[in-house]
Amino acid sequence: MQHLKRVKVQCEDLVPGMFVAELDRPWEETSFLLQGFKIETTADLDAVRSVCDYVYVDFRSDEEFKRYKLLTSPSKSYKKKLESSVNLEGGHYNLRKRLKPALATRRKSTKLFKTVLDKIALGQDFEVSAVRDSVKENVKAILENSEAMLMMTMLGRTHEDIAAHSLNVSILAIGFAQSLGFDEFQLEDIGMAAMLHDIGQVRVPSNIVNKKGRLNENERVEVSKHTQYGFDILASKKGLTQSCVDVALSHHERLNGQGYPRGLKDSQISDVVRIVSIVEVFESLTSHQSYRKGMAVMDAYKVLMAGKGSHFDESLVLRFIQWRSIFPPGCIVEMDNGQVGIVIKTNQKHKLRPKVLIVMDEYKQPCNERVVDMSKLDLDAESNPYKIKKAYENMAFGIDIQEYAEKGLKI
Repeated sequence: MQHLKRVKVQCEDLVPGMFVAELDRPWEETSFLLQGFKIETTADLDAVRSVCDYVYVDFRSDEEFKRYKLLTSPSKSYKKKLESSVNLEGGHYNLRKRLKPALATRRKSTKLFKTVLDKIALGQDFEVSAVRDSVKENVKAILENSEAMLMMTMLGRTHEDIAAHSLNVSILAIGFAQSLGFDEFQLEDIGMAAMLHDIGQVRVPSNIVNKKGRLNENERVEVSKHTQYGFDILASKKGLTQSCVDVALSHHERLNGQGYPRGLKDSQISDVVRIVSIVEVFESLTSHQSYRKGMAVMDAYKVLMAGKGSHFDESLVLRFIQWRSIFPPGCIVEMDNGQVGIVIKTNQKHKLRPKVLIVMDEYKQPCNERVVDMSKLDLDAESNPYKIKKAYENMAFGIDIQEYAEKGLKI
């Protein structure tokens, strides 16, 4: 994959999802607040088209560039050549074909990182290059297959599984950073830092990590030492950026100075730490703990919102929720008519109307699976438009997302 930068694109050919890196005129001559931004809505398109004839776009993957060429190239032979290798995001988008490679990438990364953790637990060294190669592969997969890769973070698991937690945080951090406009090299750095953020947990006594129930005060103090342990493990490793060491030590710092281990405040906390901290808390809240079930996505958002400005960067919290969406892929939802389904695709224009795979009937019994596209106001058996009543935590109603991922989802 090649990250194609500064490709000249006529404004009439712009579509949502493209990252505008440069205009055909100086930024200060326009009303845009950011010098570089992602086109999210038709309103964004209209704003750019009203002041520019063309712009320069950063394409984040070969597939994204090919989709653009397929839509705009006048050459019929070139289009025919591309059609067999390009998945369009519209009706031709096929999540089923994308889930299995995403699951394979996830398994490969998890296996590698478990090996790394085992080596550290035994007092052995580990290869930074192997972890970095794994993160690079994940970055590539997210750039080309983001919806399926992000759905993998919704698989049911317990928080004691450090490898799965670390991988989920890494994938979410990469996806979030991409939405913020970070380039591919920066995504790899953030993904690496996020992957290694909890590496110090391996030095916390296993009887505490695996305790079935809430920790007492002494146990909480012992767990809090994992940030210093992570620093000790990574500080002397060659081939790591400062971000990796900083995130391992500082991901529990909070803007108001009430975090640990150093009680850092405001500007003392780096942008990468701020990003990973938000993602780490969200992932932990939505995962099953030994003493509670994982929260539904909306409940986790409420916790983040309660801490914005005091614990977490306010603007980043808002942008994270906007990016992750109210009903992200993999979210289990109950409809007004009692049927239950799995969100398989978010609608960026109508965020409350995702595409849902119905897997249970109104009596919460397995049923013939069917896809409901709420953006098209699909109707139920009573001729009423489908409407989401409530979103649930992972494994709700006994639904195992991994089981559906294994079979590819019948889309």
